[in-house]
Amino acid sequence: MRIILYLLLVLLSFTNVQAQCAMCKASVEKGESTKAPIEERAKGLNNGILYMMTIPYLLAGVIAYLWYKNSKKERERKDQIRRVIRGKMSPM
Repeated sequence: MRIILYLLLVLLSFTNVQAQCAMCKASVEKGESTKAPIEERAKGLNNGILYMMTIPYLLAGVIAYLWYKNSKKERERKDQIRRVIRGKMSPM
């Protein structure tokens, strides 16, 4: 639990991150087709990168949660079968 709290604290402490690859930066600087200032174009590109980055992590989290939930049900079912076999519980 403590590690999750530290991770959230670190993730939420960064407010202004300039994380662009060289190709993305060049496309922002050369994009004269739009009238928006370079800061606005860079901000939009950064938001797009962050959006595309979060989707795989969300999918992995959902799959991990469903896997955990399914394994927990399977474990409970096996424990119930063991109790029935040992005679500690009558079958349903």
